[in-house]
Amino acid sequence: MNKNLLDSVGNQITTTTGARKLTIKGETRNYTVFKIPLELLFYNDRNGRIATWISQYTSEEGPLNPESDIDKYNEILHGFIKKSNPGALTKTKNNIKLFGQRVAGVVLQDGRIIDGNRRFTCLRELKSEEGMDCYFEAVILDTTNGITSKDVKRLELNLQHAEEKPVDYNPIDNLVDVYRDIIEEKTFTEAEYINHTSQTKTEVSNLIKKSKLMVEFLEFINAKGKYYIARELNLDGPLQEIMLILNKLPQGSEADAVKDTLFTNLLTSKQGDLTRHIRDIGNNIIKTENVTQFIEEHEDIVGEIYEKLREEEQNSVTQVKEAIKEDSVIIEQSRKIVEEYIEKNKLTNARNKPIDLLNKAFNTLDNIDSVAVSKMSDENKHEFKKLLDKINSTIGLLESKI
Repeated sequence: MNKNLLDSVGNQITTTTGARKLTIKGETRNYTVFKIPLELLFYNDRNGRIATWISQYTSEEGPLNPESDIDKYNEILHGFIKKSNPGALTKTKNNIKLFGQRVAGVVLQDGRIIDGNRRFTCLRELKSEEGMDCYFEAVILDTTNGITSKDVKRLELNLQHAEEKPVDYNPIDNLVDVYRDIIEEKTFTEAEYINHTSQTKTEVSNLIKKSKLMVEFLEFINAKGKYYIARELNLDGPLQEIMLILNKLPQGSEADAVKDTLFTNLLTSKQGDLTRHIRDIGNNIIKTENVTQFIEEHEDIVGEIYEKLREEEQNSVTQVKEAIKEDSVIIEQSRKIVEEYIEKNKLTNARNKPIDLLNKAFNTLDNIDSVAVSKMSDENKHEFKKLLDKINSTIGLLESKI
């Protein structure tokens, strides 16, 4: 595809009276909006909103290439956009049907859509379903005029985060985008990413940590780069809990052992809520003096699950579950260890609770100013004495149980 949309301005492409303000290379100005036939455009396969869907397709079918068959390419990515958030797509489509496209997109001069992939999808559907005469209104960026790929990506981040707030992004797709931009391809430094997305240093730091954990988990289950597996397992919550647990541990062999044990428990748990499961392990085991023994008891289980998954590359959640299903004894052993440790800690907490409550009661009593007591009115002193009698009675009852 060697086309240049700007060559078709005044012919297939018409100039509108609209403009969109963009910041490129540090300069903010108004860019002309054009009315572009849909067939001249194609989706952005680097769209973070569908990163996991694209990883699944390339894993199963091979690379996507708009140059080989643009219609097939657009149809495939159309499906990904729709599946990524069907509710949001329907809402946007109904809005466009009633009022037209109110927010202009951004495309490159070769037809690649940088901003507005969902709006483009809605227009494609309205044209197909309603027979509407649809055009995509967008700014056309001329990348032959000094705009680099990094400038384009910087603009994407700004539009997605600073202006639109990608609340409808699947969190795993967002982690893939972060990992790719900062760790894998090093398009941006952490500081640059913070600047371009208007997120805090803590927010971006946590996203980086979680994205690394996601990649490490996929490598652990022998599914490197199969990001869709993390999406299908809804791993954002569990990864958040694992990150919080590891943040409290010094880096080293024990932290690595804890991480591998938690990864294993994501696979062996029979609980539907993996986030709660990991949180329970963290609160009742990892944060106690039992953590070393717990890790040691899990060592062989972790090793066997890991080796079982190495027998062949894992390409789906179903395949992963089937791979470890044969080791039902090991899985049950893992579950039993977790249950026993959690129950043991809960019993310990229950036994210690009376002491904790008594300590709190003593601290409260110790804060009472005796001088203030002596200066109370007779009515208050009478009420105070009644409460002291109740306290003494309760103390006597407790003493009788010792």
